[in-house]
Order: sequence, then C-alpha cells, then structure tokens
Amino acid sequence: VGDVAVKGLKTVLIENIKSQAAGELSKTDWYITRKADAGTAVPSSITTHRAAVRTKAAEMETAITNASDTPALETLYTYTTNDAGVTSRPLGELPRLES
Repeated sequence: VGDVAVKGLKTVLIENIKSQAAGELSKTDWYITRKADAGTAVPSSITTHRAAVRTKAAEMETAITNASDTPALETLYTYTTNDAGVTSRPLGELPRLES
C-alpha cells in the first residue's frame, strides 16, 4: 500500500479538462466577485455561459471515464470533417465566451 507513482491516462486527460474549464470560467469570475461584493447582478448571458462550461466539462469527463481502452480514448480526440466542411471531434469542445 502506498502512493501511486504515475497517474493514468484518464486521470491526466480529466485533469486537463478541469484545467481548461477553470481557465474559461476565470474569464468571468469578476462578475461573481462583483455580485458578492456589491450585489450587482450577473448578466444572464454570463450565468448561462458558465453553466454551459460546467455541463460540457462534466460530459467530457464522463466520456473519458467511459472509454473502454486507449483506442477509444484516441477516437474521442480525433478530429474529422463532415460533408458540410465542419471539423469536430467526438469529445467536443468547451464553450467559449464570445467577445
């Protein structure tokens, strides 16, 4: 019984998703701080975006967790282009705040 010497691939990928989500949420953290400090309302577009980031991150983490093996993980991250010219991957992307 002891510490794990090396993190597994799924753990690393999930930590990466969590980090990306935190980075996206940090862009709007000031709205939340302002609400706590001054009571100023947070625009609904911001709360909607923040909820969407959390929801998508959870979906991505679940997809990673549920991948049966390394090739299945690889498939999640493989970009393809459909007939309409849209490039995407099965894992998807975190929502980005429009400027």
